Amino acid sequence: MTTNSRCVLLAEDDPNDVLLLQHAFKQAQVQTPLVAVDDGQEVVDYLLGLGSYSDRNRYPLPRLLVLDLKMPRKSGIDVLEWLKSHEMLRCLPTIMLSSSAHPDDVEKAYQLGVNAFVVKPPGVSERSNLAKMIRDFWLTLNEPPQICR
Repeated sequence: MTTNSRCVLLAEDDPNDVLLLQHAFKQAQVQTPLVAVDDGQEVVDYLLGLGSYSDRNRYPLPRLLVLDLKMPRKSGIDVLEWLKSHEMLRCLPTIMLSSSAHPDDVEKAYQLGVNAFVVKPPGVSERSNLAKMIRDFWLTLNEPPQICR
């Protein structure tokens, strides 16, 4: 990655879900690199540029954050709470992914500023469609606030 390239940061603790989304991004011809981390604490470390993520040429701030709801160390909800308290990062477009759409989880995520809540698609073609929608809307049409560019 170069300094000018931005990525999609994926926080997902299930390696199979990471592989499936990587495959979907390839099928959808998403040009934006997908960078995966294992849990919510790694999201925080990545966004702050801590430890191994300190090189912004190699680990640029993302254009989009895709968060799994249930993760070790910090959940997706924990990350949303953390983001809300950081003015420079709270406008980062964020999609919550979950295996289910439990109403309490959906409500809490939106209260904390998530931009979309998506139930993980079950099949390859549905995941490819999700990747196309991410490409077309979040990475092409969406105009983030100046502070998040």
